[in-house]
Amino acid sequence: MPTSPQELLDRITGRLAPLERELQQAYWAAATDARPETTQAKARAEEAWLAALGDRELFDEVEAALDAGGASGGPLATRALAEARRALLANQIPEDLRPALVRLQAKVEAAFSTVRGRVGDREVTNNEIDDVLARSGDSAERQAHWEAGKQVGAVVDHDLVALVELRNQVARGHGYRDWFAFSLATDDLDEQWLDRTMAEVEQATRTPFLAVKDALDQRLARRFGVAVGELRPWHYGDLFFQRADGEFFQRADGEGEADLEPLLGGRDDVELAVATYDGLGLETRHVLARSDLHPRPGKDQHAFCIDVDRGGDVRVLANVTAGEQWLDTMLHELGHAVYDDHLDRSLPWMLRRPPHALSTEAVALMLGRLRRDPDFLVGVAGAEPEAGRALGGASREMLRAGMLVFARWCLVMVRFEQALYADPGRDLSATWWDLVEELQGVRRPEGRTQPDWASKIHLAVSPVYYQSYLLGELMASQLDQAVRAEAGGFVGRPEAGAFLVERVFAPGASLAWMGLIESATGRPLTPEAFVAGLER
Repeated sequence: MPTSPQELLDRITGRLAPLERELQQAYWAAATDARPETTQAKARAEEAWLAALGDRELFDEVEAALDAGGASGGPLATRALAEARRALLANQIPEDLRPALVRLQAKVEAAFSTVRGRVGDREVTNNEIDDVLARSGDSAERQAHWEAGKQVGAVVDHDLVALVELRNQVARGHGYRDWFAFSLATDDLDEQWLDRTMAEVEQATRTPFLAVKDALDQRLARRFGVAVGELRPWHYGDLFFQRADGEFFQRADGEGEADLEPLLGGRDDVELAVATYDGLGLETRHVLARSDLHPRPGKDQHAFCIDVDRGGDVRVLANVTAGEQWLDTMLHELGHAVYDDHLDRSLPWMLRRPPHALSTEAVALMLGRLRRDPDFLVGVAGAEPEAGRALGGASREMLRAGMLVFARWCLVMVRFEQALYADPGRDLSATWWDLVEELQGVRRPEGRTQPDWASKIHLAVSPVYYQSYLLGELMASQLDQAVRAEAGGFVGRPEAGAFLVERVFAPGASLAWMGLIESATGRPLTPEAFVAGLER
């Protein structure tokens, strides 16, 4: 007797849910305490997870159930089977390739957790590098630390290229051009639509970005006592020029510095983030109680949120030090956390997740922007109303600059990954710097041939993901408009949190990502709201 859709879903859940939980627990252990034992345990858990997702018989069963009309189990069962099909298809990896993929992935991830750049004979952490690039007025010191931040690239580049080639083998075995095309298809994204959208964003941001970049370059040239043409990557505020930091931007009229540091004054970024979410009516303390928030040796130096079991075990890893960067990060990561924490747990397990990475990135990016909201500056950070208004004006320009800078950086990453998977044997360093110069206007260091591209962790551990950030920025702007129209703002407005819970979080993946956006905002995703936010 044929298996019913519900029986098939129950069997899928019974098999996959425990394996995903074990993998997430192992991932957390390896990220918080990178040792050979935890790295190997993570690799074993990942291999078991991928073996289950790679089960050809299970994939064929799901295909057959959908072909036979999965609607006999109801619309949620049909939707869950469709999501199962995408997850299984993305992991139909030949058994002879899977061990090498898992081994290389684990090796590269361990390098990002354990390798520290060196300045002279001294190891430096990412936080130390960020601090120098944010504050130092010494070009030589900045260059030394920027180069230290790139040193991990030379450790992982050969393994990364090998990973790319293995991923391409898998994709071509399924009839796709390369892993980039395969990843988009299994991620419910149309490559032609993505190309058109990126072209619209590139065109819409080009002129305002160049104006912001020119003003920044003039200011940096004065600060460092060099000609504009002598500015190099280490003169900007972070390793990849992906952020617009308050120290580097001010209002176009020259009034009102945008730097938040005098207001923050070493205050606890975690407490400020918690207070912000309290005002939205969204509790975060139970998430933070399970989290790991401060730096130490042997721990992943980045930040992420993880939903361990799709049942309430949500955690954040961070490396918090005082300042705006980590305030932004905590607001961002807690955005992911409250999303996962408010998924409707009565949904089938396959649907107990955001419908797409871009929807959770949109929420995290939107809520990260609140650090510059005038209501936050007064109501949470404690600025006097007059000072809050003045800083709020500078902050609007700061946010605009940040959106421009980040959008151009996203374009670099997406275009680079397209090129990387199209031809991993090309001169990748030249390709990288060509895109950086074209899209970010940052001049490459003379004669440099190091694999700087490989120092970006996403290329290793989150391949073909960066379009989710770019599309997330577009959705963040569109969702921001909708929330403000409904609730009048965010800070101190529980109705804004209720809007997000009811219209965005709770549905999980019961709607496709485009359907969720249209349901929450009243229209499909377009660059319109994002572009409107760039207008002065």
